[in-house]
Amino acid sequence: ETPTGIAMSLATRTFPAALRSRISLEAEADLGVTGRLLDLLVARDSLPQKMDLLRDGRTMTVTMEMAGGVEVDAGLLAQMREIPGVRAAGTL
Repeated sequence: ETPTGIAMSLATRTFPAALRSRISLEAEADLGVTGRLLDLLVARDSLPQKMDLLRDGRTMTVTMEMAGGVEVDAGLLAQMREIPGVRAAGTL
């Protein structure tokens, strides 16, 4: 199966690359995972500036570029890992 990518922009402001954090998440290819991930980010007021989703078979990789000033801490990554279907989450 060929990987399929979906990119969406969730914010309109841009920040210098040095001020942005990047997160990568690997999970089961289940739209429920992305829904729960977005719910978490909205609840923490931490929507990414850019979010890319790449699906390869039964696995999807979500890469997020956070806006400047959004702190990516261990607590956020731990909450992402607790989402059912998420296999790994970390910073890039």
